[in-house]
Amino acid sequence: MTNGIRTARLARTLQEIYAPRGFDVLFDHGVTGQDASAAMGKIAVWFGAENSRNTCLAELDIAVVQARTNRVYALIEIEETPVAPKQLLGDVLATLLGERISFTRNRSLQVGPWTTLLVLVQAGSGAQQTRMDFLSAQLKQIQSGLTTANASIGKIVLCAYRDEAELENLVRREIDAALVQAAKKTSSQ
Repeated sequence: MTNGIRTARLARTLQEIYAPRGFDVLFDHGVTGQDASAAMGKIAVWFGAENSRNTCLAELDIAVVQARTNRVYALIEIEETPVAPKQLLGDVLATLLGERISFTRNRSLQVGPWTTLLVLVQAGSGAQQTRMDFLSAQLKQIQSGLTTANASIGKIVLCAYRDEAELENLVRREIDAALVQAAKKTSSQ
């Protein structure tokens, strides 16, 4: 199963869970007529004065956004098939190198220390998580030297999943952790 089918199903599940709590779940790969058009569109990472084809660095699959503030608590990229390490690095680095993130060009999304970037890949064979852990550690070092706005993202998670149930559990766990962490920071201020 490819072409965003699994991603769209996950986004619908996340909408059911997080929309009643005041969050918008924005996503690409939706189905016209089945999914709300206000939630479907491109989540673009870009730099410069305007979002254009020449300034776009990446497009992400899902964003979990506090509706009233446009604060992004989770940015999610799902690779529905096993991919090479360079694809994972590209997903993360393109996001960190960006200055802005917007939804359908006209909704500016705010990232910061409260944001978790999740890059999830369909598990292949071998010790894939060992490689993911190595890449995560190296990406943290790289991130610490960046000065771009998106480098303020608080947490990066690279993880392999075996099936749709595990994917959903991983994503929900990380979103809930991001929300708990944000609530703790708000209450201690």
